Amino acid sequence: MQSTNAQTIADQPYLNLLSKVDFSPIFIMGDHRSGTTLLYKTLAATECFNYVKAYHIIKYDELLSNHLNHTETQRIEELAEQFKSLGISDRTIDNVIVTPELPEEYGFILKNIVDDESYITPKNLLVFQQLCKKIQLTSDSAKPLLLKNPWDFPQFMYVKEIIPNAKFVFIHRHPLHVINSKLKAVRILLSSWNPYTALIAQWYRTIFKNPFQRYLYQLLYSQYFNLGVRRVTEESLKSTTYFLQNVDSLSSQDYLSITYEDLCQEPQKTIEKILDFLGLEAQETLDYQKLIKPRPINLLPEVEKNAQKIRQQLQAYFTYYNYN
Repeated sequence: MQSTNAQTIADQPYLNLLSKVDFSPIFIMGDHRSGTTLLYKTLAATECFNYVKAYHIIKYDELLSNHLNHTETQRIEELAEQFKSLGISDRTIDNVIVTPELPEEYGFILKNIVDDESYITPKNLLVFQQLCKKIQLTSDSAKPLLLKNPWDFPQFMYVKEIIPNAKFVFIHRHPLHVINSKLKAVRILLSSWNPYTALIAQWYRTIFKNPFQRYLYQLLYSQYFNLGVRRVTEESLKSTTYFLQNVDSLSSQDYLSITYEDLCQEPQKTIEKILDFLGLEAQETLDYQKLIKPRPINLLPEVEKNAQKIRQQLQAYFTYYNYN
């Protein structure tokens, strides 16, 4: 296991405590920019779940130490001050407000700790298990663990294989809007330094500080020769095809599918449907209209221009969710 965190030693004396910790994970599964963050934030607000927070990613190597030595609140307050000093107010790519409690993707921890992939692999599986146990031990052990990581969407059957008790909540969104949002997000991240992303992602710091590497990524996601839209469409085709080919292999008791559009139009009904599937009741009375505010969709020129071609490539998925 590799780590660049200077506090690596902090949790070492307490790792033996994790051997007695169990977890039953619930995965939010969906493509990048399909609404996974909105769903994660909303479900976290019900207070039914433990979940991965920005604090967990940035302070991963000292989570146990902070919890057991009663310094967690202090470290969270210090992190909030760090955000403030860096001028961090939102994620920039989607205007999601940033706090130490912000629900985030466990893929950042996998990539930061083991120089491997952002999705679960045999090489980083032990780290994944460790991070789940750390969060359960430092949170309310009576609550289930809610996770999200779009990088694992195109391999959810592998996740089910290695974690047989896992349950999945799939979220789907109109492919044109997903592709459009992906392009906008990656271009924003590559065009100017994002201090929040730099705190949670070592790979982002590496790319941004290497002029050649950054230029290469900018070119790959640019509008030149439709490089960006072609690349992102291929990614969406791969993940949605995988979903269609494998979802029927899951038991109906192990998964539920919703759409981003339903979540925005009928948020309370959609969240109640998910909680009912999981056998849970919201611990907080929520004003869903304030929590969920869909933004207007403005398609990039190249997405609009290639819309028909994208529809043809992803026709099976368009038909499956009636996105025609």
